[in-house]
Amino acid sequence: MNLENLKLLDVLARTGSLRKAAEEIGSSQPRLTQQLQKIEHDLGAVLFHRSPNGVTLSEAGRAFLPFARKISGTFSAAQSAISELGYGATRRLRVGISITASMHLMPGNLLAFHRRHPEVVVNVTRTTPKLLLRGLESDQFDLCFGLELPESSLVAREEVFSTRMAGFSSTTMATEKRQRLEQFCRMPLVLPPRWCGTRALLEEALRRSKIQPKVLMEIDDPGTIIAIVKTGVAATILPRVLPGLSKSLVLAEISDFVGEVKGTMLFPRNPKPEAQSFMQVVSERISSQTDWKTI
Repeated sequence: MNLENLKLLDVLARTGSLRKAAEEIGSSQPRLTQQLQKIEHDLGAVLFHRSPNGVTLSEAGRAFLPFARKISGTFSAAQSAISELGYGATRRLRVGISITASMHLMPGNLLAFHRRHPEVVVNVTRTTPKLLLRGLESDQFDLCFGLELPESSLVAREEVFSTRMAGFSSTTMATEKRQRLEQFCRMPLVLPPRWCGTRALLEEALRRSKIQPKVLMEIDDPGTIIAIVKTGVAATILPRVLPGLSKSLVLAEISDFVGEVKGTMLFPRNPKPEAQSFMQVVSERISSQTDWKTI
C-alpha cells in the first residue's frame, strides 16, 4: 500500500469509473484494475463493486475510504509544512464553510478572529456539506462551520445553535406574516441547490406535506437569492438567521414547518490552537445573538 494507491481509491470513488479515473490520473484502465486488485488483496476485502455502469463503493470501501483520505491529506500537509520552513513559520487556519453559512455567519466571525489573531493567515473555502466532511477527514481543513453538516466517527462535532426555517418575500408581494407551508409555496420560489443541507431539510418537509412547489431558480449563493427576492420575481425559504442583513424583505413564519436548522462546527479530535480560538470566537458571538437559540 502506498500514497499512489490511496489517491487512486479517492479518484475511483469520486468518478465511479475505471476509465474516467485512468484519464484523470494519466494511466491505463488495465493498470488501474491491477492496482485495485492488489489493494483489495492486501486488505483482504472488496472495496468496489464492479458493474457495466462503473464501480461503486462496497461497505468495506465506505469504511476504509475516510482513513485513506486522512492519510493522504496528512502527508500533503506535512509536505506543505516543510515547504513553508524556508519562508518563516506562518500560522494558518483553514476553514471550510457551507453555502448557507457564507453570507450571514462568517464575515463577522472572520473579522473578530482577525482582530484577536492578526498574525494568522486564514484560508476560507465554501463547498458542499459532503465535501466539507471529506476535506476535514483528509486534513484539508482545520475546522468546518455550517448548517446541517453530516456526521463522521473520524471527527468531533459540536452543535452551537438552532434556528427555524422561514419564508421571505419582497414588500410588493403582500405576504402574510404567518402562513402554512402549502400556502407559502403557491408563490414562485428561488431556493438553494438540492445538495445544500438546508434545502434537504425543506425537501423532506415538502414530501411529508405532499407539496409540489414552483421552483424558478436554484442558486448556491444566499446573497444572490436575496437580491432576486428583492425584485419581487420570487420568494424563498431559508433559515431565518441568514437574511437578517436585508431590511427590505418580509419575513413569514411558517407555522407547520417541523424541525429546526442546526448550526454545527466539525473539527479534528485534537484541534490546533488556531481552530480552538476560532471556535471560541464563534461561540462568543453566537451567545450574543437574539434571533437564534444557543445549544
